Amino acid sequence: MNHIHINDTMTADEFKFRMLSSKDIQEHNRWQALYLAKAKGFSVQEIADIIGVSKYSVNKWVYNFNHLGEESIFSHSKGGNRTSFLSWEEEEELLSAIGKQAEKDLLVVVKTVKAEVEARLGRVVSKDYPYDLLHRHSWRRIVLQSNHPQQDAEKQEDFKKTPGMPGKRLAKFST
Repeated sequence: MNHIHINDTMTADEFKFRMLSSKDIQEHNRWQALYLAKAKGFSVQEIADIIGVSKYSVNKWVYNFNHLGEESIFSHSKGGNRTSFLSWEEEEELLSAIGKQAEKDLLVVVKTVKAEVEARLGRVVSKDYPYDLLHRHSWRRIVLQSNHPQQDAEKQEDFKKTPGMPGKRLAKFST
C-alpha cells in the first residue's frame, strides 16, 4: 500500500478545521485527503476510494501541498474558454469588421480571418484556429454553387425554351 508522507507544517486538527471550513467541494476534498493521510494514516488507494477521485489526484494534491504549501489547496477556477488567444469581445470586434466586408458582397475566406488574427496577435496561429473562432460565434460555411467552366448560357436558355424532345413517346407499362 502507498502510504503518504505530508510535511509537518500543520497538525491533523488544523487539517480537520480547514476541511470543515472550506468554501467549496474541491477545496473540501483536498483538505480531507490531507487529513485522512495525516490523522488516520490511510493509503493513497483508500483515500481515493473514500473521496471518489483517482489515485493520481490524491498524489497530486499531496505533492502540491508538500512543495507549494497550503495555497495550492485553494480552488482555482477552470471555467471559461481556455482555447482562444483573443477575448470574446476582441473576437466579436474582429468578426464584425469581417462581417462588414461580407455585407459589401465580398467573399469571406478563412485565410483572411487567419491573417487578421495573426496580425492582431503578432504571431502565427494554427490552421484550425479560425475555424474554431467562427464556430464559437455561430458562423457557418456557405459554399456558392459552382459553374462548369465550359458552360454556355445561351445554349441553356435555348434548351429551356424547347418543348418536349421530338420522337419520344410516353408508354404505359402494365403489370
